[in-house]
Amino acid sequence: MPEKSQPQTFPLELNELNRRVRMMEIKMDKIEERLLALEKALEQIRTDFRIMKDLNEKKISDIKNEISALNEKIEMIIKKSEQFVTKTEFQKIKMFIDIVNPLTSSFVTKDELESKIDEVKKSVLKQENKI
Repeated sequence: MPEKSQPQTFPLELNELNRRVRMMEIKMDKIEERLLALEKALEQIRTDFRIMKDLNEKKISDIKNEISALNEKIEMIIKKSEQFVTKTEFQKIKMFIDIVNPLTSSFVTKDELESKIDEVKKSVLKQENKI
């Protein structure tokens, strides 16, 4: 009897091994599918990264151009500002304008000036006589 049981166990073991091999093949197929999906996703990420890198390089280039244009404008403004008057020069000009401004200045007539000069002369002479 032991001889009959051995031939029966062999096909069972063979079936079990076949089943295991098929399960392993199925798992391998799933792993391959996942690997392919990951590779495809990685390639898409690389493509997106290249596109973003190109866009960033273009933006950086544009910013550099804008900065150089601003530097040129600043230099032009500095050159023009050298022609501006300084604060002290402005105050001197204002003082001269205030002096000759007929609306705010009080002018005296020739007669008034002469009479004022005479008064000052008299007061000086009195001062000298007292001393």
